[in-house]
Amino acid sequence: MLLARHLVWTLPDPEAALAAWVARLRPGGTLVLVEGRWYESGRSVTLYVAGAGGLPWSHGVSAAELSAAVRPLVRECRVVDLTVERELWGGPVADERYALVATTR
Repeated sequence: MLLARHLVWTLPDPEAALAAWVARLRPGGTLVLVEGRWYESGRSVTLYVAGAGGLPWSHGVSAAELSAAVRPLVRECRVVDLTVERELWGGPVADERYALVATTR
């Protein structure tokens, strides 16, 4: 199993990293990525950290975008919505938060 939480957005080449991670898992292995999109559409955006502006997913990554990047690499892939789990975040959230769970071929 490989588990990463709020890491994918920090990668300069996330697709290459995802492929490398999947390649390291055994057949039937599990990839769990806890990720999100860090702001609501239409709101003014402040970068999460200074210097992140050049990263492909500097404001986080939507479940649709991450699924599209992971799905060709694995046997199956599903998204679990974590937005409704208020206790995980210390209260309600207005942005997208989820876990992508994938099983390797």
